[in-house]
Amino acid sequence: MQILIIGAGAMGCYFGAALSTSGFPVTFFDTDQNKVDLLNREGLLLTELDGTEKKLPVKAIALIEDAPPPDLALVMVKAYSTSQAARELSLVKTADTQALTLQNGLGNVGRLSQYLDEKQIFSGVTYQAALETAPGQVRHSGSGLTTLSPLLKSSLAAAMEVARLLNNCQLPAAATTDIKAIRWKKLIVNSAINPLSAIHKLANGQLPKNPEIVHDMMGLVLEGVAVAQKEGVPLNYGEMWASVLDTCRTTAQNHSSMLADVEKGSMTEIEAINGSIVRLGERHGVDTPLNARMVRNVVAIHGKKDTMHINV
Repeated sequence: MQILIIGAGAMGCYFGAALSTSGFPVTFFDTDQNKVDLLNREGLLLTELDGTEKKLPVKAIALIEDAPPPDLALVMVKAYSTSQAARELSLVKTADTQALTLQNGLGNVGRLSQYLDEKQIFSGVTYQAALETAPGQVRHSGSGLTTLSPLLKSSLAAAMEVARLLNNCQLPAAATTDIKAIRWKKLIVNSAINPLSAIHKLANGQLPKNPEIVHDMMGLVLEGVAVAQKEGVPLNYGEMWASVLDTCRTTAQNHSSMLADVEKGSMTEIEAINGSIVRLGERHGVDTPLNARMVRNVVAIHGKKDTMHINV
């Protein structure tokens, strides 16, 4: 089975490494030629949760035309690059290619469906965590379940096969026909942690120690739950607030992906995360001033606007 990893960032490299270690032929596709050259020349250095390191030889490409036709493509780019990734994948996919998105935020499936057949698309939410400490160097920083769902319920058996493959590669996974509540739970956790960690430049575990930050986190959870309920997802505020605090505790030393982007001077996924809550709030008549402030403040930090504006 040929596997294509679209996006050789932290998560793409971690999943690709796990699949490669299990014996699958893996190709990493990234538009950064320097990173591609480094990976091909020096391989991928992976630091596991227990601190052990291993160096893996990898195959990386910067031109999608060089990719073998994939049986499974993992879309691991930032949300604002999903349309480009989908276009690239459409050039090498076959009728049997399966595409799994494990990206943050909302709107990624819609972008993929503009270029792929719906039966080929699987939506996923993962609680694996990884940090790119340097180009070609990734630290596994958290382990958890990956849940995936087919866009068409008739493709559940195929989704279960992808989950079985991930499980066999030491990536705990499950398949379901309804991932909406799972996706919203992670979206709200991300919306409460990521922007505040980026704005205040704090590791996750430091956020609950500041009363002003806690006030903002609680408000973000309230807004997110209110919008989710309008979307037909019956989330409970108390349970979601507990999930946010638990995430801060279990990932206390982690820098969120948004903080990592800010530290690198890169565009963030603020539009796909908090921006999605703002736009859905407007659609349902729910005020989301804190989420709107997070979008403004984070965009002001990185100085780059996601002009693609994710539809949700």
